[in-house]
Amino acid sequence: MNNTYIIREAVPDDAEKMIIYLNQVGGESDNLLHGDNEFTVPVEGVKRKLAMSKDSENSIVLIALDNEQIIARAELEGYYPARIRHRAKFSISVRKDYWNQGIGTEMMKRIVEQAKKMKLSVIELEVISDNARGINLYHKMGFVDIGLYKKYFYVNGMYKDAVVMQKVL
Repeated sequence: MNNTYIIREAVPDDAEKMIIYLNQVGGESDNLLHGDNEFTVPVEGVKRKLAMSKDSENSIVLIALDNEQIIARAELEGYYPARIRHRAKFSISVRKDYWNQGIGTEMMKRIVEQAKKMKLSVIELEVISDNARGINLYHKMGFVDIGLYKKYFYVNGMYKDAVVMQKVL
């Protein structure tokens, strides 16, 4: 196991590295919202998003870095409306050359800790129904299936369903 990485909250100055990372991981799996080099948000947009997340009471972006390069990213995106502010949407990705090293599990543990500090009571996510590795990780971390989202993804000319999951804190 590689223990040289650090995990910290992302800041606006991480925007350039974040874009490079997202375009790389997009090409490593069909399980993310964008493919190879399909992440086209300009640097200023990513900086704004990271600044808003940092200032938010119910959102956070964590990154894992190895040799100053982002190797994993996890995000809790809290909702703003008062009646659903107790909920946040979760997403995570890990660079393929760092898979199976426990980084995803560690990032999820940190995200759950942050969610509790932020007084969130529900973390929710969608995961492509054939992403067995992701589904296993989420189940291991206490997420339960609450439904199926039909035709959630359109990738490589095909629709794919997603499993909708939640963890009640």
